[in-house]
Amino acid sequence: MMKQNKILLIAKKSLLTTIFVGLFSSAFAMDTKFYAGVSAAKVDGHNYTQYNIGQNSSTKFDNDIIFAFSNTLSYGRVKTGLSATTLDLDLKLGYEFIENLRAYAIGTGAIQYYDNSTYTGLGYGGALEYRISSLVSLEGSYKTMNMSKSNHSYDYDTASLGVRFGF
Repeated sequence: MMKQNKILLIAKKSLLTTIFVGLFSSAFAMDTKFYAGVSAAKVDGHNYTQYNIGQNSSTKFDNDIIFAFSNTLSYGRVKTGLSATTLDLDLKLGYEFIENLRAYAIGTGAIQYYDNSTYTGLGYGGALEYRISSLVSLEGSYKTMNMSKSNHSYDYDTASLGVRFGF
């Protein structure tokens, strides 16, 4: 029961953060999209599927360089009786090298509830985004992070594909 309460608390905080960031980025005329997707993930040597929701805000400068940030809430069942809930924040620096096709370098940080403990970590990755229209895009990404807590650490890797919808 305590595990479920902690997961609900993380989900509520993530939702409030997403709403706040969405309102903040709208105030500064950033292109904001909300998304849902699925990721192949690996935690502590275990492969599993996780489901993602989140938001992405970006701005494109006159020289075609793009600055973006996003946050994602992910959940997946690692194995019987063991799940992982992750909240991450990505800072992205990208370039639109072909019309509607963007490539990003990613710096990322995360907090993860796994195996009845909370872990934190930093990492890096890359992404490709194809803009179908001004309101819809597809993005594929790969990230790797080293998660740790006191005397235990592990690698957390994700490869994801998501659809983003703007409003």
